[in-house]
Amino acid sequence: MAQAKLRRRALLTGGAVTLGAGLLGARWWKGYPDLLTADAAAQNEADLFERGLIAVERSGWTRPPAVIPAYPELTGDLTTDVLVIGAGLAGSSLALHLAEAGVAVTVLEARQPGWGASGRNAGHVLPTLRDPGVFASFPDRGKTFLEAFRAHHTLPYDLQARHGFAADAVRSGYLNVAADADGIRTFRAQTAWMEQQGLLSVVEIGGEDLHRATGSKAWDRALNYIDGGRVNPYRLTNGMAATAARLGARIYGQSPALAIAGNGGRWTVRTAKGSVTADRVVFCTNAYPGGIVPEFTAAFYPLTAYALTTEPLPDDARAAIMPGGQTLAQVPIDLNPLVRDEQDRLILSSIPTVSSPADARWHFANQLDWLHRTWPETRGMKIELQAYWTGRVAMRDRQFPGVFELQPGLFGLMYFNAWGNVMAPLMGKLLAEGLAADRLDTLPFPIEKPLAVSNPGKMDRIIRHVMIPAARTGQRIGLL
Repeated sequence: MAQAKLRRRALLTGGAVTLGAGLLGARWWKGYPDLLTADAAAQNEADLFERGLIAVERSGWTRPPAVIPAYPELTGDLTTDVLVIGAGLAGSSLALHLAEAGVAVTVLEARQPGWGASGRNAGHVLPTLRDPGVFASFPDRGKTFLEAFRAHHTLPYDLQARHGFAADAVRSGYLNVAADADGIRTFRAQTAWMEQQGLLSVVEIGGEDLHRATGSKAWDRALNYIDGGRVNPYRLTNGMAATAARLGARIYGQSPALAIAGNGGRWTVRTAKGSVTADRVVFCTNAYPGGIVPEFTAAFYPLTAYALTTEPLPDDARAAIMPGGQTLAQVPIDLNPLVRDEQDRLILSSIPTVSSPADARWHFANQLDWLHRTWPETRGMKIELQAYWTGRVAMRDRQFPGVFELQPGLFGLMYFNAWGNVMAPLMGKLLAEGLAADRLDTLPFPIEKPLAVSNPGKMDRIIRHVMIPAARTGQRIGLL
């Protein structure tokens, strides 16, 4: 066992070692070509998978199709207090909470709500924060933000309950599993500061308790994050958007923002068939920016990820795989994060191969092989692929999302890495409170200027080209 641990650490360490212009006055800024429009026009499906731009209708979160509003294209000119650009988890939450506060809010979405990462992510609800060091630059060293996090880290469940939409948001628990106690101790130390401040409720389990929860004897110990769980992010996004519309928000789909200009202390954004003039504009485009504000296209590291869903499991597989219903992740490196949803489907996700990002069958076979090794009794059971898709993750050097102000009244809220299902609704809510009160000085997080990253492809090369292939090799030969 000790030698296996050393080999595993050597493998991971080896992988790690290998490893604009401002807006001016009333001039219309058109900037780069619109990335979404340009990529969506591509005829090469493999390229769309590579860029995380395959149609969101390929996402398993959209199945079976539900009655979800299709919002009309903007035609004509209008005015509003706040204009939100992008109807993902952050933008829809921002619009909902502004509308609740009685603020006139308009939303422009290039496609339809949830088209980007919010309709494609892994569906995990993990209410943890990564790096306590980021709070050194926060107002009152993060005390107010941490209190808000304590009160609202269950926001996906709470919004579903309060507004009555169906998003399969379930506080089922979140299991981080490890092959040995050392792995769990190391992992737990990363969030010990949150436990000490009462921000997390965590239970360590093992033995028969762990076997009953997972149905597998592959792991020795686990941490169960009690407030963790799962959500259908596409339906959460659309539930928030529909609620915002019901409360008075004006939402327009198929309306990409094409140009922006200052206009007598306000901002005017043009679309193909209309315009919106607003006191304040908030871009919530995350990993899918358009081109009109170059600063937001250059300040993050894009990374392509994939996810897939199985068909609903047969009875024997349901009894075998995660009978406790928790969301599953592995320590020290998570190649096979797993959710079992209300339809008894498995949702599995990872990073696609460099050579064949569109090869659904290869990625499914890889996941199925892991399932069979982890739950040997599933060999011969009918576990079939239903859907496969890719999407983009927006990463940054700082372990916290970005809240930006480029000029007075022009903001950005984006770059959620893997925290989107909790942090995007939460940050949208908190920013809405500051905007509604016209007291941005009271926000519990700092407002930054977006800084261009020097090497946008860095994370893709480190994670996708080096670390993940090395980890898959380690998993295949039994080191992970």
